[in-house]
Amino acid sequence: MRAWEAGSAVFFVYLAITALVRGGRAGARPRALLAAVAGLLLSGASARMNEVPILHAWLLPPILLLTAYWGTGALFVAPMPRVERDLRGFDETLRIRSIAARMPRAIAEILEVAYSGVYPAVPLALWIALDAGESAAHCWTVVLFTDYVCFGCLPWIQSRPPRALEDEPWRSRWRAVNLQILASGSIGANTFPSGHAAEGLACALLVTRAPWPIVIAMFVNAGAIAAGAVFGRYHYAADAIFGWIVALIVWAVSGQ
Repeated sequence: MRAWEAGSAVFFVYLAITALVRGGRAGARPRALLAAVAGLLLSGASARMNEVPILHAWLLPPILLLTAYWGTGALFVAPMPRVERDLRGFDETLRIRSIAARMPRAIAEILEVAYSGVYPAVPLALWIALDAGESAAHCWTVVLFTDYVCFGCLPWIQSRPPRALEDEPWRSRWRAVNLQILASGSIGANTFPSGHAAEGLACALLVTRAPWPIVIAMFVNAGAIAAGAVFGRYHYAADAIFGWIVALIVWAVSGQ
């Protein structure tokens, strides 16, 4: 069994136990349990199969990632006032909204594009990493474990994203695209730590064997993704900071 398959199985067992213990809104427990069962079956089926590159490198891990995301999202009950107060208070200390409001329109557009750029960044990083000699199994171990930590905190640390509580931070044409993507596929709750920021950094860490111009570009992209998440008010600053910490720890523990 590959590490990412074993880790996925552990996560979905955790999801099932959490759903039984904590529950959620009406109908949430069955949805979370269904996701847990689906994730366990998919992890087990993947482990029993011989290596099929198109499946094990490109299809099954992303399906597990999305199953985990929507499964934990079902366990959102209600925002925790103290959590939101602390997260917003830290942002106020850093003057996040004030900085965002003063950013030039061009920078705002770049950061909005970078925020949605995390979605193609994962397959791009995988392609670069494979070309540089990394294994697909290691890449997905880092990405999935990083996201599982972020998603796994949601049942216990519940808050709304800052965009749901505040006015628009800046003017941006691309923002409408991001909001439409979120309206279509987001769970509607804030994840602490930020999976967005964590994934961006994980992608950069995975390509460190590539030529240095590519490495620099990927780290710049990771910074832009995190900045877009925070200044665009999709996430709080603490979300992004802890997301980076999670990605760094997972990458370091993975043996690379």
